[in-house]
Amino acid sequence: MASVSKYWRVLLWSTIILGVVVGALRLLLIKTWVVPSDDRLLSASIQPSLAPGDVVLLLTAGTPGFSDLVRCTDPDEPRRHVIARIAGEAGDKVVIDGYNVVINEKRAVLEHACSPRSSSIDDPNTGAPVELLCDVETLGGTTHRRGTRLGSGEVTPIERQVPQGFVWLLSDNRAYPDDSRLFGAVKPETCDARIFFRLWGSKGFFDSASRFTYIH
Repeated sequence: MASVSKYWRVLLWSTIILGVVVGALRLLLIKTWVVPSDDRLLSASIQPSLAPGDVVLLLTAGTPGFSDLVRCTDPDEPRRHVIARIAGEAGDKVVIDGYNVVINEKRAVLEHACSPRSSSIDDPNTGAPVELLCDVETLGGTTHRRGTRLGSGEVTPIERQVPQGFVWLLSDNRAYPDDSRLFGAVKPETCDARIFFRLWGSKGFFDSASRFTYIH
């Protein structure tokens, strides 16, 4: 009987300790967040990797690094967030040529088209539906989705050297950016979390296409 009682005490304390550890990790490292759906520019800029209304997990521990998809405070409007990829760190040379990106003379690799190839999104300026094309791109060893749009016209190439103490942000949707092309390089400490997992999309848990997906 003593051994049985000891077994249950050990099991109880193990369960309590495990619960405390899991709770602490959730409190300090991982948080849930709903991507805003009332910000038209943000909603367009994050697609096709994310979509407005997505319920995502944020990793708040550690320092975000190159190619991470991060949530940052908009330097022009502290009450809103931007979601973009770190495409340049201090000292890096960043060239944005149309829809392509070149970091320190190394071009991001276009792997293949997404499936499905296209989707409809709302133009943040007019609200009219437009077709967004999706490709898979590798940047700094990270493979992610990249959005483009046919017939959007010529874009003047941008070349920047990232200042010390700053990072360069780049939207996955190259057709509708909400990134450093608009507001310049940002301080890395303004980026408070990495987005790495989607629990479900705006349609809810039973939308299997958006449920439990890793965000690269």
